[in-house]
Amino acid sequence: MIGMASIEGIRIQNYKALKDVTLGRTFESQNKDPLPRLITIIGPNGCGKSSLMDALGFIGDCLHLGVEEACDKPHRGGFERLRTRGVDEPIKFEIYYRQEKRSRPISYSLHIDFDKDARPYVSYERLRQRRKGQSKGRPYSFLETTNGKGYAWAGEATEKEEGNRRIDVQLEDKRLLGITTLGNLVFCNISFKSYNMPYL
Repeated sequence: MIGMASIEGIRIQNYKALKDVTLGRTFESQNKDPLPRLITIIGPNGCGKSSLMDALGFIGDCLHLGVEEACDKPHRGGFERLRTRGVDEPIKFEIYYRQEKRSRPISYSLHIDFDKDARPYVSYERLRQRRKGQSKGRPYSFLETTNGKGYAWAGEATEKEEGNRRIDVQLEDKRLLGITTLGNLVFCNISFKSYNMPYL
């Protein structure tokens, strides 16, 4: 039985008022304390509290609807209204979480940009985790795509170890997340299906 995923940290870049905000742990700052199970955000008007709450909902909408629909929801008004003013880089997220309390941490990165037709799309996506029995070294990338093209883990595993064979992938729709469109691939007791991702 798979327990409730626990988010230990999140980094948000170029989203509304949040130019570059990190809460808790990320892949690059694993020595920080993880986010507690319950947090309270306090601050004056205009400091980014609403942007933070909407960013979490935005990631959830990206998982379930795709990035274009998530951007174009009426209360968001499109990609250009979401991206921090004066910034040309993509909107970027990193979520650092555990599927269960004792499981290996997972880092999921998502970058969103817009194309020549001004339509938002997934410009970069990466899901990485240390392999079974690996306590040191860099995590293994189970999925990595740039502009919809990249590779994914082939899904081969035994009780003791995971295979290292990868398969090339070309996503048909760059506006949908690879972790949802590649739902037939299952690894490390984690499914690519969105309902096994952290609930946002």
